Amino acid sequence: MVEEHNLSPQELQGKYTVALRRIGGETTSADRHTPIFQRGAHLTEQQAIQEAANALTALWKISRTNRT
Repeated sequence: MVEEHNLSPQELQGKYTVALRRIGGETTSADRHTPIFQRGAHLTEQQAIQEAANALTALWKISRTNRT
């Protein structure tokens, strides 16, 4: 698994968006537009929620760091 602190803010945003789509039940037909690190085994809803939470936390930490 790719660590969130190694990703750019744009990559984290993409990861967060993909996770939210999976939580919402969106089909995987858009997978070819997702980052390669997001492709692969189908995530369960709980895993998608965790991915979204991790990406959002990392984005929040970046935004707090940029404000100081």
